[in-house]
Amino acid sequence: MSKVNIIIIICLCFYSTISIPQTIAVVNIQNIIDNNSQYVEILKEIENSQIEYFDDFEIKENELKEKLKDLESSKLILSENEINNQIDLYNKELNVFTNSVDAFNLHYQNQIINIREKILKEIISLLEKYALNNKIDLILDSTTYLIASNSINITNNINEELREINLKLEYENFEKN
Repeated sequence: MSKVNIIIIICLCFYSTISIPQTIAVVNIQNIIDNNSQYVEILKEIENSQIEYFDDFEIKENELKEKLKDLESSKLILSENEINNQIDLYNKELNVFTNSVDAFNLHYQNQIINIREKILKEIISLLEKYALNNKIDLILDSTTYLIASNSINITNNINEELREINLKLEYENFEKN
C-alpha cells in the first residue's frame, strides 16, 4: 500500500505543477522597431546624407559607361595589345568603383543594424520591466507562434512606453577613400 501512496503523491505533485496556469504575452518586435518615430526619422536623415554619394556614384557610373563605349568603338582602330591595356585599365577602374559602392552599401547597412540593435535592447529592457510588473512568465515574439488572442498582445503597451524614451539614435556618414 505504501508504494501506491508514493505513486499517487508523485503523480499529484507532477500534475499540479503542470496545471498551474502560465501567464503568456506576445509582442511584435518588428512592428515596434519599424514604426518607431525616432527610427523613421533617423532613416530619413540617412537617406538625405546618401544623396551626395548617389550623385557621385551616378557620375562615375556614366563615365565608366562612356569609357566602355569608347573602348568598344576603338577596337577596330587599336592594336590587340593596346586594346588589352585599355581593357585592363577599364577593369581596374570598374573594380575600384564596384568596391566603393559595396563599401558604401555595407557601411550604411551596418549603421542601420546598429540602430536597430539599440532599439531592440531598449525594447527588451521594457519587456523585462513589463513582465515583472505584470507577473508574466513568458513573452513570445509574434514571429514565433501561429495564432494568439489579441488580449495577450502587448505590442501597443511597449510601443507607447518606447515613444516616451529619447533613444538618441546616431549614425556615421560614409567616408570616401
